[in-house]
Amino acid sequence: MSRLKIERHTARLLLWSALFNGVVLSLNQTQDIIARKALLAKDWQLMLITMIWPLANLCSIWWGRIFERSCHKSRYFLLAGVLGRLSLVYAIWLSTMNEYLVVLTLMYAFNSLLVPAQNTIYQKNIDLTRRAKVYGITISVGMAVSIGVSFLAGRLLDLNESYFRWLLAGTGICGFISTTLLYKIRIQDGEPCAEREPAALKDQILDPVRRMLKVLKENKDFAKFERSFSIYGMGFIVMTPIIPIYLVNYLKLSYTANFLAKGILSQVGMLLLSPYLGRLHDRYHPFRFISIAFATLVLFPALIILSSMFMQISYLAVALVFIAYLMYGIAMSAVNIAWNMGSIYFAGKEDAAMYQSVHVTMTGIRGLIAPVLGFVLMRLIGIMAVFGAAAFFLILASLISYRDYRHLKLRKLST
Repeated sequence: MSRLKIERHTARLLLWSALFNGVVLSLNQTQDIIARKALLAKDWQLMLITMIWPLANLCSIWWGRIFERSCHKSRYFLLAGVLGRLSLVYAIWLSTMNEYLVVLTLMYAFNSLLVPAQNTIYQKNIDLTRRAKVYGITISVGMAVSIGVSFLAGRLLDLNESYFRWLLAGTGICGFISTTLLYKIRIQDGEPCAEREPAALKDQILDPVRRMLKVLKENKDFAKFERSFSIYGMGFIVMTPIIPIYLVNYLKLSYTANFLAKGILSQVGMLLLSPYLGRLHDRYHPFRFISIAFATLVLFPALIILSSMFMQISYLAVALVFIAYLMYGIAMSAVNIAWNMGSIYFAGKEDAAMYQSVHVTMTGIRGLIAPVLGFVLMRLIGIMAVFGAAAFFLILASLISYRDYRHLKLRKLST
């Protein structure tokens, strides 16, 4: 099969996979609302939900190492599908918030394998000049499904709250189909793969950590990219567990209104802009790209703060929140492209799965700090202090990224 045919076949399977994965994306946006309204999650349990995703990502450097050394990479997509997605079918019998936390932990633990694994597909099977464009199109496909599912889910849960169990089970089945389609993609390694002798347990644990530190030490630009994303991540994660508290307890929004904001308006940007922003990412340097993305995202906490000033005029406060989520969707469509494609840029000819696993693991480090900081600020100062802190981190990340871009341009001019 020619290279072009391989690329087209890969792109088709990626698109079909994104179609089913759109249902999982819907859950990513609405899982905390389900926790707060249907399972009456306490504040500390909402904090744990926020921490599950980044903490599960700490496993990514070990997943990335296993994936890099394996001659049978495709089987890991099936593993993630069975244990990370089909496990959601247990939700049919789910009755407590703690059970909900367990099934989400399984889903995110194996998602930290899927992210670097998918990056390898893009690196090996899709040409550099079309990589982010193809990724952007798959995101738009996934978002279209996610928006439709979010709308139907909101309407359904307003009719009968207990139906959330069947929604979770259906999400697991669709997620499994998505990973099965990824399993059918044959990664083009370009050279015969030789099975390696398994390393000692100590080395299996420590080698990925050493490799991560080595990558960050030797690839200075990638380290700067990670620093900026870590600062952005503090701003993003610090407000994440606080948002459902504001929407449910302060604004008193129904399932339909909550899902309209978090599951539909927040994803319109990704639906409409991802292909265009993918092409833009192919042309812009990642430092310049993320500087603009982070600056745009500052509008989200700023508009939330503004909405709190109109609590006595409820329709105006809700309207401002809806506008905030529209701006969030626009900004996050760019952030999402950079989050998934940026590490491939810095990896160059090295293995992209390892670079992405480093990138994903770094989210786990800030995930230990940011949610706790958010709750401390809310308890000591007030809920709007959290959104103020988020805006500060996002502005800082944008300015530092722009400075890195300017320094890079000057460095190139001097050589």
